[in-house]
Amino acid sequence: MYAVEWHKVYSDKTAHSARTILPDLMSLFQVRSLLEVGCGNAHWAQAAIHAGVEDCLAVDGPWNKAEELLIDPQLYRVRDLSESLNLERRFDMSVCLEVAEHLDGAFSDILVNSLTASADIVLFSAAIPLQGGYRHVNEQWPSWWQSKFSAAGFDVFDLVRPKHWLNRDIHYWYRQNTFVYVRRDNRAKIDIATDAQRTLYASPILLDAVHPEKYERMASYDAIAGKRLARELPGWVFRRLRTLLRL
Repeated sequence: MYAVEWHKVYSDKTAHSARTILPDLMSLFQVRSLLEVGCGNAHWAQAAIHAGVEDCLAVDGPWNKAEELLIDPQLYRVRDLSESLNLERRFDMSVCLEVAEHLDGAFSDILVNSLTASADIVLFSAAIPLQGGYRHVNEQWPSWWQSKFSAAGFDVFDLVRPKHWLNRDIHYWYRQNTFVYVRRDNRAKIDIATDAQRTLYASPILLDAVHPEKYERMASYDAIAGKRLARELPGWVFRRLRTLLRL
């Protein structure tokens, strides 16, 4: 989804984010196999392998460059994410982070169904409205995605944001957008997630939230002034030209 240069710029922090967030969740849910969907360089599959999960697979579209992978290329598959994955196997956890916003909204149900068909535990995040980014064509609030996972038989748990919200060593978009979805009829996993969430929250979770770092970027004087100037400049130029032509 992103150009190679993007991954190079953000690579170190992405790797740190994965190695900080993932191990606790894998331990909590006793994850022994993991699928990363929309993997890019496969930082999250790499983090899982470093944490002791040898059974990993990563998939991404034909635009991805296998030579840039951080994992063994034999653990990688090329797939069109707008179509059902059809991997002919299941995993303990599927991971899809900051990928869904790059797919046209018409393919959202297909992506969610691919993730939920692949595992009973899904670690998922997607860009919120106005988050911005390269080729973001479907930015939605978490509640929008939650409704789709719910229709697929999955309940949402907020196990990442409250624990890592203030950790600036993790990309803010992971801290802002990441949720855990658990298959509703897997009572053992539901109980584990419920108990874990109870230790983090004393009240019902808030799905739709904007991280302060994103707000600061959007609301800075330079950002606001620049956008205002961009809106007003064409009209100002037209008025100035009209004035000059009258002279």
